[in-house]
Amino acid sequence: MGSTQDGQADRLDTPSTPPRVHYHSSGSRLCTDASSSPLFDENSPRIRRDIIRIVGQYLDSLGYTSTKVTLYDEANVKQQRENNYISDVVRLRSAVLDGEWQEVDRLCSSDYLRDKKHILYSVYKQQYLELIDDNEAQKAFTVLNKHLKPLEAQQSFQGEFRDLCYLLTTKSIQDAPAFRNWDGIASSREKLAEYLQNILEFEIVGREEEPQHLKPNRLVSMLRQAVAYQIESCQYHAEAVPLVPTLLTDYAPVVVPNAENASLVGHLGNVKCTAYVGPSGQYVASGSSDNCVRIWDSETAECLATLRGHTSRIWDICVDRAGSTLFSASGDGSVRIWDIRDLHKPQCTSVVQTETGGDIYSVSLNPLESHIVMAGYDRTIRLYDRVTGRMVQTFHGHDLSVAHA
Repeated sequence: MGSTQDGQADRLDTPSTPPRVHYHSSGSRLCTDASSSPLFDENSPRIRRDIIRIVGQYLDSLGYTSTKVTLYDEANVKQQRENNYISDVVRLRSAVLDGEWQEVDRLCSSDYLRDKKHILYSVYKQQYLELIDDNEAQKAFTVLNKHLKPLEAQQSFQGEFRDLCYLLTTKSIQDAPAFRNWDGIASSREKLAEYLQNILEFEIVGREEEPQHLKPNRLVSMLRQAVAYQIESCQYHAEAVPLVPTLLTDYAPVVVPNAENASLVGHLGNVKCTAYVGPSGQYVASGSSDNCVRIWDSETAECLATLRGHTSRIWDICVDRAGSTLFSASGDGSVRIWDIRDLHKPQCTSVVQTETGGDIYSVSLNPLESHIVMAGYDRTIRLYDRVTGRMVQTFHGHDLSVAHA
């Protein structure tokens, strides 16, 4: 059975926090989270060549000379392909500016450009627009079906390809919403040439005439720097510098508390139970013989809130995974459900009262957090449905009181 009843909650001040002794939290996270702020462009040709040189140096230091030669051979083959690709882009840019579309078609079908779909789409779009501008509808239709349709996914924005199709039925290019700013063939060619020039600058950047000097043991040195930074940025610091056993995973220390970090003082009776609130471990809840539940900040040892409402000692508490709801089991024969999303104003949203009224020693949640499991002095285990607000199962069989379920 369940019934709704308001509980009381207030904030209490506690004595000053004792000084920390051994472990401490840095309160920061690694700045090397590549998903939010990459520190270098891994697709840069310069960076790729640097990585190959560093790996080659490491292989050479271990005596893997044949492997190093194979690596460099494959890298040189790829480098040659990149050089041919750049050469074709240069010629393509010149052909676009001169309007030599036969040469453009030849270059676009080369081995080095036919997989560069973003370039092909931009070039064939320019050719298509010029044919539309010259009233060559049949030729434009051929370019649209043969070249642009297969590259529709490369459109600059949603609806661009639709407007390209629409141009076959309009009197001028400006009639299509996506091309109202069309300012003629010459200007459009110059914009495309600028786009190709930007691609060239990206590909060519960092290609030095003379390679930079590579410091000895560069790979190992960089790995040492990375591990040292992980250790320094770790939440917990040990007194001695640890020896990292593997480089396949990020460093994480084995934390074995060996000194008192803080004392949480404030209960007026002995403490019966504790539980972390939320996945981060920032908050801790405690239940006591003073009939109250307190919620503490684990870093400052400050009591953030006191949950009042039970008329007997608190035997057990549990918290959902999100840290938004707390459940307290008491000697008054009830389980109280607390909304603790706002720790400044926690509220008792429901009271689950047993028929016998005996002490409830244990409270927990099922894996789906849809039911409350409670047990106690009356030797039974009960299952309470949080959705319907009803007791749905009662399990009998124990000869003595149930301490945990």
